[in-house]
Amino acid sequence: MAPKTISIIGGLDYDFIMIANRIPDGGESLLANEYLKALGGKGANSAIATYRSCHKKPTETHETVPLATSEERVGGQLQSKVPDDPLPNRELAVKQPQYELEINVRMVGAVGDDKYGEKFYAELNKNGVDSSSVITVPNTQSSICFVMVENYTHENRCLFTLGATATWKKHHFLKVEDLGHGMRPDLCVAQMEIQKEVVEQMIETAGKAGIDFCPNAAPANPITKRTYRYVTHLLVNESEAAIMSGRDMGEVNEDTWPIICQEFLNLGVKNVVITLGAKGAYYATNLERNHCPASNVDVVDTTGAGDAFTGAYASEYLRQKEAGQWDIKRAVIRANKAAALTITKLGAQQGIPWADEIDRFDAPFKVPDLSVLAINDGNPVIA
Repeated sequence: MAPKTISIIGGLDYDFIMIANRIPDGGESLLANEYLKALGGKGANSAIATYRSCHKKPTETHETVPLATSEERVGGQLQSKVPDDPLPNRELAVKQPQYELEINVRMVGAVGDDKYGEKFYAELNKNGVDSSSVITVPNTQSSICFVMVENYTHENRCLFTLGATATWKKHHFLKVEDLGHGMRPDLCVAQMEIQKEVVEQMIETAGKAGIDFCPNAAPANPITKRTYRYVTHLLVNESEAAIMSGRDMGEVNEDTWPIICQEFLNLGVKNVVITLGAKGAYYATNLERNHCPASNVDVVDTTGAGDAFTGAYASEYLRQKEAGQWDIKRAVIRANKAAALTITKLGAQQGIPWADEIDRFDAPFKVPDLSVLAINDGNPVIA
């Protein structure tokens, strides 16, 4: 079976993180408890998550996932620490046994010609991701994000610059080969870190060429209604669902999940998934819709959970498609498992699981406080 390629188009950020007991007030200086530097960006995180979700872990060491025994502890924008000297590994890629369908993951992004940009090549390659489509923009800084995290509430404040990510314009994605930076991918995944008009062009180019497109609408930025007809999969969390559908956050709940999904389906989207954090995920197509509960695990850091979900969902879709089938519930369940495993560790990229870890994962579901869990053909069904 010929290898398939998933193209991830998105941002690569270098994060500077301060963790303190509280966020300082205006004009106030405050001593931080901890300082971290990390590689991040939803594009980079999703690329690593996609690759790992369809490849076995390159070690025989397996860890036990702790079940929930305490209150959730939600981390801030914490992601894997950058190696002190990753450059010697720049040309190295992870090698390990493959699943029946070999899936290659190609990162399409931009970094600056600075020390931060260089680190991404090594980290992506180390994680098996093809970084040959990451361009270095001369005389430009890499995207930088300053993060302040409140230790007790786990709330964070972020200031960021697009840097090299702002390089992408509509004309860069007019041809189908542009979606894979020189090759035709089998599936495209993109985030909204890139300008909305550019993402819309990607979606239209893919749709007209018959390539499946999966936007993870984060950060949320409503796209034109005519663009939705080219979207194969739309992944949003609750706040993104509110923004993308023109609602207040309080209007997104178990009563409106089916309504919101149907609105996107009416615009032409083939599959809609609303991720719900501790409540799991709700999915809908024109044939079925249902709620999948989250797994009951001990939460350490929720950073990267959405990216892990996106990666596992994307690889599972492509595997099923090549087998001539599509069971969205199965894909959502697997993606939920990937997200659950991610939040049991500190750091987005460090916590992202490999395929065999997802396969073995068997934590019990949280007990959902929902009366109607499924709707089929307009009729409520208790799951």
